[in-house]
Amino acid sequence: MTSSEVTSREVTATTQVRPPARKSVPAKKVRRGFSDRALGTLMLLPALLLLLVFAVYPFLASVFDSFFRIDFLTREHTFLGPDNYRRLWEDPAVRGAFGRSVLWVAANVVIQAVLGVAVALLLNAGLRGQSLARGLVLFPYVVPAVVAALVFRFLFNDTSGVAGYALRELGLSESLANPFADPATVLGALVAVNCWKYVPFVVIVVLARLQTLPGELKEAASLDGAGRFGIFRHVTLPWIAPALIVAMLMRTIWTAYDFDLPYLLAAGGPMDSSTTVPLAIRKLAFADQDLGLASALAVCVAILLVAGARLYLRAYRSSESALS
Repeated sequence: MTSSEVTSREVTATTQVRPPARKSVPAKKVRRGFSDRALGTLMLLPALLLLLVFAVYPFLASVFDSFFRIDFLTREHTFLGPDNYRRLWEDPAVRGAFGRSVLWVAANVVIQAVLGVAVALLLNAGLRGQSLARGLVLFPYVVPAVVAALVFRFLFNDTSGVAGYALRELGLSESLANPFADPATVLGALVAVNCWKYVPFVVIVVLARLQTLPGELKEAASLDGAGRFGIFRHVTLPWIAPALIVAMLMRTIWTAYDFDLPYLLAAGGPMDSSTTVPLAIRKLAFADQDLGLASALAVCVAILLVAGARLYLRAYRSSESALS
């Protein structure tokens, strides 16, 4: 190819008409909806409204009423100052109900935590029939409290109770005794029924946590010479501790305010031997018609539960930091 041909081709290439460059069109502004923060706040509003109506307002109303003597019919308020709180301290019935509530809550939470962890470990051990066992374990938790109370009242009926008859046939009892009618056994029987119903809740929480336990941790502990108890103590228990503490916190609050099972099974009797704080509040408000004193007792319990919740949350933070 000659030099003239090369030059002509270069001139032709440079003189070719190029398409005009596109003008940059400014991007249209897209109308944005709610931000994630605003959307989250909007979705929380119904729950916040329910909390304000059914939790915050009743508590503030109880705090206000606790400083007054309130006429049950006319709702007339007579200011007493802190006198209702002083009367609570001086009332032996209230002190007895408070002591029984402490025992009631402590026994339920400890037993439910121990049994819940034990059952969760069994359901996570890969045994035969594990799926069926999980369904059966959860059954008591879905049974309504009214149904559970009616079933246990029928089982321990002092004239035709199936459980009492079985105990008598086994030689464990001389008669068809009703444990809910005996001051010496009523509180223990109530604790047993409450644990039967609510141990599955702890099982659910702990079992869900166990599903996330890395197998490498167990293998490493086993290689270090740890046995089953050592693995549970140094690996499994620290891993499930945060979930267990949360479950115990919730069960503490719910058990402290538990009204349905104690009332349906024993109604505070016999001789006030099963009267806990919720039943005492009902008695003060509706039987004695002393709304101010009942409000003062409710406020005291709420304050104590808030203090207890802070201890639980501190233990939760410690257990979480131990895992990190």
